Amino acid sequence: MMPMTRQQIEVLLDRLDQHDYVVSAYVDMTVKNGFARDVDLHLKNQARAAAEALGPTQARKELDANLEVIRQIVADHAGSPVHGLAIFSSLPRGLRHVVPLDFEVENHLVLDEEPFLLPLLERWYGEATHLIVLLDSDEAHLFLAHGGEPEWVRDLERKDVQEDYQRDKPRFTYKKRFARAQHERLHASVDDQFLHEVREFVAEAWGHDHYAGLILLGQPPITASLRRLLPRELGQAVVGEAPHAMTARPQDLSDDVIRIVEKVRTEREQLLLTELRERWRRDHLVASGPSEVLDALLQGRATQVIFGTHRDMQGARCSECGYRFGLPVEVCPYCLAACKKVNAVQEILRLAVRHRVPVHLVRRGAATDPLAPAGVAAFLRAEANWTPPAVTAGARS
Repeated sequence: MMPMTRQQIEVLLDRLDQHDYVVSAYVDMTVKNGFARDVDLHLKNQARAAAEALGPTQARKELDANLEVIRQIVADHAGSPVHGLAIFSSLPRGLRHVVPLDFEVENHLVLDEEPFLLPLLERWYGEATHLIVLLDSDEAHLFLAHGGEPEWVRDLERKDVQEDYQRDKPRFTYKKRFARAQHERLHASVDDQFLHEVREFVAEAWGHDHYAGLILLGQPPITASLRRLLPRELGQAVVGEAPHAMTARPQDLSDDVIRIVEKVRTEREQLLLTELRERWRRDHLVASGPSEVLDALLQGRATQVIFGTHRDMQGARCSECGYRFGLPVEVCPYCLAACKKVNAVQEILRLAVRHRVPVHLVRRGAATDPLAPAGVAAFLRAEANWTPPAVTAGARS
């Protein structure tokens, strides 16, 4: 199955002005204990706890109806080859959104005024998507790799691949034969019409979504010629090349793709952390801690966000103006309205998706957190041109 797309996440981002409850359910669809799934039992247990908290209110009745929608969706996907489901339901809002997942999740039910997106956002930024081109002189195959596992997208074949090229005939001079022949062996590689078609083929696919990089696979003379033909933006996006035999099976590419993706991720993380330490040393265009990072995102000053291994951060969101804070705030200092507790990590990732700001998540399991004690930082394009109120400025990391 194809990995989740940006559109599947973005459709859930613009609902902050509504106050009806949304039920967010993450369902593990993998087989356990033979052919029995424990999904329904988990949903019942978590729903019972939520119902007790709501009491005899209208929200309680809506919870029961939303849970029935979720159970029906789970039953409809019982035979599908998905690892998990993310289901978001709110009958008063007319919300019924399902995201099939190509990774396993724990059964989890969240009842809140906004969709619970943290597992999706962490996966989206933690496992970057790369565009892969495998080509030779006659055909090209396009794949996506999310977390290193390729998925087939499209194929392109030379239009004259089945045609016989011109053979020698009486009174057919070498010069004339060379001028009329279309086969790539009789021309420079960059002049080959098929490579120009591949360039347009790749450029079109690149423009449809946001990718972390482009990987070229095939024989080095051909991949090098294609790279010279690519537009500057695509040429700079090439993160790796490797020789590879032509194949239409995605699993045959896994070893090379995983190796390239892992190498690129490690090198990028080292460069980002080196730059971050230098910016910290010079106190230059850097935001540290959830409060400063949220301010930078809301003001459009952030160019890159980096999370450490610790991602449990409390925050708040104003119920009136919608401003986010990286610490628990009861009253908004801007409009004096009441604030609601939120997950600051989710708010940062939501804003990063909305404003197309790159995010790097340091992998968990490291002995020390390279971003401690701030937990999160951001590179900035400009410093703030105003001073926030003391209630927020004094609580920054």
